[in-house]
Amino acid sequence: RQVRLQGITVGHRDGFEAMLRAIEQHRLQPVVDRVFAFEELKEAMGWLKSGAHFGKICIRH
Repeated sequence: RQVRLQGITVGHRDGFEAMLRAIEQHRLQPVVDRVFAFEELKEAMGWLKSGAHFGKICIRH
């Protein structure tokens, strides 16, 4: 069985909380390139691998 786990490092909790406050204060919104249905997961992965996207690729369930 092939398993892949991916995560990110966000630093200390104080820094993370400061980032969240700044996001809320400045009303920052992520850039969403495309939204795929869960059934379109294969297409979403292809779009991600193509590198043609600008912003986030979302999977709707």
